[in-house]
Amino acid sequence: MNFKYSVIVFLLFFSYSFSQNINIEVKEASGIPISEVNVQILKNGKTLNFQKTNDKGVCTFVLSEKGIFSLKFTSLLYKTKVVEVNTNEKNDFGVVLESQVKTIPTVEIKARPKIASAKEDTIAFNLKAVRDGTERTIEDLIKKLPGLNINENGKVTYKGKSIGQVLIEGNEFFGKNHKMATQNISADMVESIDLWQNYTTINGNRSTALNLKLKEEYKGKVTGNIEANYGTKNSYLGHTNLFRLGKLGNLALIADANNIAKDPISFMDFYEMNTQEDIDNADNNSNIDIPTFLNNDGKVKSKDNQFGALQYSKSKNNFSITAFSILNNAQLDKFSTSTRTVFEGQSKDFNFYEQRTENNKGFLGTTQIKVKKSFADESFLYYNFGYNPTQDNFNQNIDRYAPVNANFYTISNTVKNNGISNFFSWNKQLNNSKIIFAFSQLNEDYSGGLNILSNNNLFLTGNNSLFQQYDVNSNRYGLDFYLKNKNNFVNVNFHSGFSYKNEKSELTESVSQTSENRILKTYHYINDLNIYRQVGKFDLSASLSSHFLNVNEYEKHYFEKRLRLQYSPTSKANTEISFEYNSKYKLPTLKLLQYNPLYTRDLYFNQNVNLTPDLLSNTDSYKLTFHRAYLEKGSSMFLMLMYDKTQPSYTTNTTNYGTFSGMENTIGKYNDRFVLLFAGDRRISKNYILKTKFTSALSRNVNFISDNENISSVKNFELSQKLSTNFKNKPLQFDLGYTLTKSIFEQSFYDTTSKQDNIKLSFGVRANIKKEWLGNILGEYLVQKTGETTLRNFLIGGQVSYRKEKSNFEYNLQFNNILNLNSFQYINSYTSQLGIDEISTTALRGYIMAGLKFNF
Repeated sequence: MNFKYSVIVFLLFFSYSFSQNINIEVKEASGIPISEVNVQILKNGKTLNFQKTNDKGVCTFVLSEKGIFSLKFTSLLYKTKVVEVNTNEKNDFGVVLESQVKTIPTVEIKARPKIASAKEDTIAFNLKAVRDGTERTIEDLIKKLPGLNINENGKVTYKGKSIGQVLIEGNEFFGKNHKMATQNISADMVESIDLWQNYTTINGNRSTALNLKLKEEYKGKVTGNIEANYGTKNSYLGHTNLFRLGKLGNLALIADANNIAKDPISFMDFYEMNTQEDIDNADNNSNIDIPTFLNNDGKVKSKDNQFGALQYSKSKNNFSITAFSILNNAQLDKFSTSTRTVFEGQSKDFNFYEQRTENNKGFLGTTQIKVKKSFADESFLYYNFGYNPTQDNFNQNIDRYAPVNANFYTISNTVKNNGISNFFSWNKQLNNSKIIFAFSQLNEDYSGGLNILSNNNLFLTGNNSLFQQYDVNSNRYGLDFYLKNKNNFVNVNFHSGFSYKNEKSELTESVSQTSENRILKTYHYINDLNIYRQVGKFDLSASLSSHFLNVNEYEKHYFEKRLRLQYSPTSKANTEISFEYNSKYKLPTLKLLQYNPLYTRDLYFNQNVNLTPDLLSNTDSYKLTFHRAYLEKGSSMFLMLMYDKTQPSYTTNTTNYGTFSGMENTIGKYNDRFVLLFAGDRRISKNYILKTKFTSALSRNVNFISDNENISSVKNFELSQKLSTNFKNKPLQFDLGYTLTKSIFEQSFYDTTSKQDNIKLSFGVRANIKKEWLGNILGEYLVQKTGETTLRNFLIGGQVSYRKEKSNFEYNLQFNNILNLNSFQYINSYTSQLGIDEISTTALRGYIMAGLKFNF
């Protein structure tokens, strides 16, 4: 009996899996494809489905049976036509429509199409105005949209900030991991893009979101691609995307294996995946170490990644769920050489030349499940579960050659992290008020083992070996109440909460037989009052938080303040001017409070001198922003000025012992940070787009060197511009750009200055020839200049692919840095408080790969 049921299930699955695709192609008599034609498929006079033709004049229907059907074609510009088709005979049908509009050849319409339009809190982008046929992924489209940018971490930014989420048809897609959508979903799949500036997340928070609307032919069926590439020096890349996006929810499977240092997630992705759920979008991240193998700058000899991700999301009126799981294995090798030069006044014996080899293996994972259940009384329950395991196995060999002697080190460091979080909330809407009760729990286990062997004594211990173990267990529980009131006069939000955090650490060193156990218990009570008022063109919000802390029987009370004022004048362009002020406090972490030396794999140690658990560090932040966007014309300008002052600050007293250094954690007078950001998009005529970005950052820190007060300052500047073409119906497009960066380090104690300048000139060609050949080629001329060295490199990379129209197969040729197929190096001048390291890093060599992609 079981066998019979199995056969029936198999036949049903076989019938569903092998349902036929009916491909319709609509053209004019001249052979030009016609887009935006309404196509209905009927049987016995009953409409079964309807779609619109895409830019190629094509649409596809999925039918579960064969037979005779009717196709009805309607359009404002063409005469209605009805044809009968027999799917028993073939699956591809071509139809020619007759124009019903008289063409006036002497009239040429030159009006520029609107790039975007704004309505309330939604900005709708017109993709037809920016598409030129050379786009491969959503990321390529986003880079052309005014006001939006992709930063170095792969995040989509707007007004200088990373947006909350990238959504597919309103459903979440791998949480805040933007690259999952932007680098894996094909540009051809998306009909339009909306930016929601006041998006309500699944847990009721307010955020920003970029919503991708799919074309009809990609909804409700399995689509995606599988590719395999192989090339020089055994380089390889295997990748697959499987999607089923539609009314039943978004189901996605993404897998990747490569040895070309292509990283599926970034440092920021890892940071956000390990952030505890919170109602007010507060900074509630855990203090775990970021794995060393999350290297995304290519400065490695080799790097292998194995990556897998699975997600499902579905949103309905009364029930929503989103769940995803990500696993990333990585193996990498690094090699670097450095020359250390001490500042004037230090012993010349502290100079050395070093060779360093590193081998690193590890994995990270995350599983997130979010469920929302809504009820008829306008209340809902929300639950979030998170699990984040990480393991980092780090090994290195260091050879240091000093004027007096040579030191050799073998170092292994294993770090394990496990985090489990639970968050539960009940939300109730009462007329203009909203009540929220929330419970949160977070458990983290950290385990770090460090082994060092040397031919000389280590860290003044009299031993040439060291075996250190550092374990930390942290448990946090929180209970919060929120009352949010919304009315015509003033909005008032009140938050009252209590949290308890228990941290235990054990630090042991086997050779010296030393140990230290510490317990940190923190009771935190908070009452926060926030008001919001709109007066004409002004928006004003202010918040005052009262905090009471009991940390290991130390009692502290303090206030945190927030103020925001925004002015939106009336103008043709959307204009906003805002000012923000924040005052926040921070306690020292458990690692800063360790009395015994905490050794590191970088051959220095930390220990506490005079920090106590009740010491507070206050940061006052001031931010002024100006944003002006003429969306219809595709122009945007954003300017931000920000100043932070931390007083007092946690700093260090550093002592140079030559082969290693000691850092004692102590209190400094202040730490200043000034940031200037300018980002502008300018559409020059209808065929050219100019993107400009300028950033400037200055930070000053009061620290100590051998008990002497020292003021260190770091200045960074970057200016970049890129001019891109946007010629319609042209086979070639061009990009021309440059990037200038400058870094300056200065300090008062040794009265020293060091600089590094980088210049990058780039020229790119994008091609779409006969809608079959697609190419992206980028050439870069990179100059790195330091006080000791000037290094020049010419980099060429890109991708060329061929896909015949209506074919599922695509042939690819990928290449990177083809003028350096054997070896490649970067130069970096790193300056610390004790000296200058001129570092040469062996980077990933170039490669050429050929492969095949199957699209379905």
